[in-house]
Amino acid sequence: MSSPDRAGSAGRSVLLLGGTSAIGTAITDALIREQPGPVLLATRAPDRATEPAARLRAAGATDVGVIRYDAAQVGEAAGVVAEAAALLGRIDIVIVASGSYADTAALAGDLDATLELVTVNLLGAIAAGEALRPLISAQGSGRILALSSRLHPWALEHAGVYAASKAGFDTYYRALGADLRAVGGEVLVIRPPGVNTPLVEQHPSYHSPEEVAVEVLTALADGSTELTIDSHEEQRSGRRSVVRRLLARRRRRTSGGHHRNLH
Repeated sequence: MSSPDRAGSAGRSVLLLGGTSAIGTAITDALIREQPGPVLLATRAPDRATEPAARLRAAGATDVGVIRYDAAQVGEAAGVVAEAAALLGRIDIVIVASGSYADTAALAGDLDATLELVTVNLLGAIAAGEALRPLISAQGSGRILALSSRLHPWALEHAGVYAASKAGFDTYYRALGADLRAVGGEVLVIRPPGVNTPLVEQHPSYHSPEEVAVEVLTALADGSTELTIDSHEEQRSGRRSVVRRLLARRRRRTSGGHHRNLH
């Protein structure tokens, strides 16, 4: 990074794994506007991080750094997390946003492409979580925002490998959250509906990344462990799941309702 500022003296630090993710950078932007601090973008395409880095500086980040991170290289996750910790001093919030999408037709029986998607979405995400586990335990605090997905029937039918990888991702980070609570850590699993990002065909009914970020900040303030975001159609028709809200409240009560204000 351009300066040796530590998170403790420069505000709440944010590490974004998947540093060019549209949803990840929107969430980081919202976090920085709420509480300025240093940001580290970890991405497999550092040359594409210039624009999001500039946007985050404009939002109020005290410092923005960029390091290389490829979720497909599972064995590199521990080194990347160690590098990030050395640069930031401590890591207050980690956004796990590396991901890849392909429907069944795009994969078309290509085993190499299929395995790469699963590696990025699931194995790479697990490697990142396992690298973060001892770090958060040593700090005694830290929050992981795990960007999962709502698995609609359409996805199960037309993008089965993607759906399977995200189902595994979701299960792993919920379990990691249960483990980390004992050492002062927290995990928020985020399940957005359709979102207009460069990965998907644009659709007028989809959320914007900024709309997802607003929901995430609300969930963080509530101390939630899971956030399933309704589509615009569900919001307009008033079908927000009462059961989902009750389950979220019960999870918070079960976990002791702990909410830590990170520096």
